[in-house]
Amino acid sequence: MSSASPFRQSARELPSVDGVQKLQSLVVCSAQFAAFWSAVLLPFAVLGFVVSGTAATQTPLFVALLLANLVALRIGHGYNRA
Repeated sequence: MSSASPFRQSARELPSVDGVQKLQSLVVCSAQFAAFWSAVLLPFAVLGFVVSGTAATQTPLFVALLLANLVALRIGHGYNRA
C-alpha cells in the first residue's frame, strides 16, 4: 500500500514563479490596454450625451459614464510605457 497522498502535488506539478509572473503581467497589460482605450473613447460618448440633451434626462447614466472615464484614466495611465 502506498503512503503517498493523492491530494499532495509534487513540486514539478506546481506552476513556476516565472509562469505566474507572466500571467500576472499579461492580465495587467490587458487591463491597462482596455482602460487606456476606454479613456480615449468614453469622452466621445459623454460629448454625445451632452450635445443630444440626453444628459439632462439620463443623469445617473451620464454620471456613470463620467466615473467610468475617471476609472479608465486611472487604470490606463501607465499603458505602453517603457
